[in-house]
Amino acid sequence: MAVIAAMQLWAVPAASARVTSGGEGHLTVPHKKIDGVTGGDAMGEAWYRSLSLPNGDPCVKIGGTGKVLLAIGDGPQTCTVPEGTAVFVIGITAFCDNVEAPPWYGADESAQRECAWSVLRSTTESVQFAFDGGESVDLQERRFEICAPQRAIQLPPDNILGVPPQPATFTACGWVAWLTDLAPGRHVLHSEATFNDGPEHHVWSPVIEVTRN
Repeated sequence: MAVIAAMQLWAVPAASARVTSGGEGHLTVPHKKIDGVTGGDAMGEAWYRSLSLPNGDPCVKIGGTGKVLLAIGDGPQTCTVPEGTAVFVIGITAFCDNVEAPPWYGADESAQRECAWSVLRSTTESVQFAFDGGESVDLQERRFEICAPQRAIQLPPDNILGVPPQPATFTACGWVAWLTDLAPGRHVLHSEATFNDGPEHHVWSPVIEVTRN
């Protein structure tokens, strides 16, 4: 299993926090639907594409009218989107499935959720997000927790799990958010998760070029 991204989704209000560093922007909880999808839906789609197309496009637009951006992957990337596009913010996510060995194994959706949260909560020390170099926001809060619906997939050869090609199911959970109302121009997003079981940390830091409509 790879960490990038169990219990019921928490019933929280669709609150947003103004992010004022470097331009307009609102950080919004992932339970809110944007262009027909929740942050959980976006998380599941991001992992589905990573599992089925490990060398696919790192800048993917989803939603009913394509107004949601998935910036997939850990490496540096620049994505260009029109004004009005929401960015799926990755803090840290993990998934469990029905083909790997423990501790990543879960027979069904409920077990996979429990498995994913068990890994995340036992290993994650902090999850911080900053926008255009401004003050960081702590994403490791209940309001930023969400799980994706279980997804079925046909794993291709040379998949990131290192298992033979086969059908599989997986469920992802994590601390994520939406970033909306980006002003036209160049924006640098940066999240960093640290862990209590080693010196490695997970960094997600895409550059978003927003074009004026």
